[in-house]
Amino acid sequence: MEISYHTIDVLKRRYTGTSQFYFSLFRHTKPMDFALHTEKTYLLKCLLSSEEFMEEYADFFPINEDVLDQAMVLNRYELEGSLISMFLQGTCTEPIVTDEIEARKLSQALLSDLRVELDQWVVFKLGNPGWSKASMEATLSCFYIVFYAAHRCWFILGFEDVY
Repeated sequence: MEISYHTIDVLKRRYTGTSQFYFSLFRHTKPMDFALHTEKTYLLKCLLSSEEFMEEYADFFPINEDVLDQAMVLNRYELEGSLISMFLQGTCTEPIVTDEIEARKLSQALLSDLRVELDQWVVFKLGNPGWSKASMEATLSCFYIVFYAAHRCWFILGFEDVY
């Protein structure tokens, strides 16, 4: 899977200085087939307890597994709309975009850069800031955990602002 990092770089620049922006891509090294045939929340818990996540995001531990049950599973259009909303919201002190048109273009550019069909993904939105130790300290927090089974990879996209 080839990803263009152009829009990710744009987002990092826009969020830097006022908040924390996260993007990490992981290749899952252990078999996940069993998780795909169970509850979606179980898949999310497997990803967040993986060695890859633990190494990259040690500050997020402990994870509140009870809150993970509240994660929303989004389809392609819900993800695009959620990203637009996140960009329009901005940070606690700074705007990320000037208007809805710019937010829509940024969202579409990001989805285009990721270069896979979204109907082949499982997308989780962690909107409740109580899901991790780090996000509980944030004033604003939004994380997307995306699993792409065909390529055995997943990524995290999110931001948090502590004001």
